[in-house]
Amino acid sequence: MASVLWLDFEGVAVEAGLTEAIVAEFAARPPEPGGDAPETALAAAIAEFEAPREEVEARVRELARPRPGFAELVGWAQWRGWLPVVVTLAPDVCVDAVLDEGGFDRVARHCGRTQQVYRWRLTHASPRGVELDEGFLLSYAAAFRDAGDFVAHVGAGAEGAEAARLADAVCADGPLLAALGEGGRVHACATLDEARALLEREGEAWQAAFAAGR
Repeated sequence: MASVLWLDFEGVAVEAGLTEAIVAEFAARPPEPGGDAPETALAAAIAEFEAPREEVEARVRELARPRPGFAELVGWAQWRGWLPVVVTLAPDVCVDAVLDEGGFDRVARHCGRTQQVYRWRLTHASPRGVELDEGFLLSYAAAFRDAGDFVAHVGAGAEGAEAARLADAVCADGPLLAALGEGGRVHACATLDEARALLEREGEAWQAAFAAGR
């Protein structure tokens, strides 16, 4: 059994809005809200990028605002045997640029993957490598559950609500907290320092209860 610390990208690793800002700057037609599945809409927008990868990555680094407390949360997890994993719909051109720039090269990340040959192409693949048009986050949540892992989900985005419902504990803020509602396994954490303190205080008991119930 692994103890997985699921970390959102938008709203946790960085302040929310980074991917939206990059799409707005480099895509001719940003995704329409409430239209296609977010994976499909984001792929369509990124297909319109014309700038080279280096230019997009440089702009990502300029716009990214790391969320206070992220480095401390990741460090806490790594020193205590947790596996911190960033799982996000955001493309690697954002995720890798931010995490590598911040020195988080040892943090696993599952995100959209881009290729730029003649045109940009974004794909989201399940843990089994199957390309998905929707349900990317849920596929990883289900894979962790099926592997028998304990998952604590630290998130802020409403798009992660279905995945968070499969977690064993949730530290939520913003739209995710509004979507799930506080109570039971869901704990309101307005800052990442609060999330870290909660995990420090309750994490071992949660893990013990999970192991006893298997």
